[in-house]
Amino acid sequence: MIKRLFPEDSSQFNFLQNIFKSIDKELIDRLEMFFPMWCVLSFKHYLIKSYDIYVIFNPIDFENNEKYIFSLNSYDWFGVISIVLHTIFLLYLMKKFDYFGPFRTVKSDFQTNFLLLVSLFSLINIFIHGKLMIGLFLLNVVLYVIYRSYSYFSISLGLFLSTLTLFLSLRFNEPVLATSAAIYIPFLVSSLLFKSREQIVYAQKYLPLIIFIFISSKELWFGFIGLLYFLFFNMYYYFSSKRKYDFLRFDQE
Repeated sequence: MIKRLFPEDSSQFNFLQNIFKSIDKELIDRLEMFFPMWCVLSFKHYLIKSYDIYVIFNPIDFENNEKYIFSLNSYDWFGVISIVLHTIFLLYLMKKFDYFGPFRTVKSDFQTNFLLLVSLFSLINIFIHGKLMIGLFLLNVVLYVIYRSYSYFSISLGLFLSTLTLFLSLRFNEPVLATSAAIYIPFLVSSLLFKSREQIVYAQKYLPLIIFIFISSKELWFGFIGLLYFLFFNMYYYFSSKRKYDFLRFDQE
């Protein structure tokens, strides 16, 4: 669609190409990695709205409802502001502490470390939001493990943790992660059966996408943010290097 709207020989393409090429590549690499972190932040917002887990928010008069679909109201600005502030803060830390593993500017060095950081962030939030965060922590560990290694053990561990997420989410009556895990498990099974690098790549890419889709089914505002994310990176890679964006491939140079 973008290619049809802005053909490579058009003046509009040249204009936008200059704009996108002027963006710092290190900034692009860092922003591209933030998607799993945004999923954690939006899931936290969903838990606050769906379950009575936060006494501190009682004065704000949240109407807890576990079964809502496509919610969009004034309280969602808390989620948007949270993502913006966390992003700005992380960009500041990455610039100031470039020598720290998760903040390295070399993409091949920091991408798996940043996924580990997201997993630890999810773990900490278990103590804040309670047991409903356990499933997201486990799925983030899965994402880290299958990026860290393509081995049979890593995929098997990912399958075990995904199955555990499904079991715990059903027991806690939490539909977002239960559905995400149920749909994701066949990707890991295919990776084990066919032992194909292509299948593993699918398993890597589709886990954050599946989580995003089902969080967006509850938090419509996050769906808009995700769509803007995909639109921006599709445009960036098309105008800057004339290639297709390989979505959610965090280890690509």
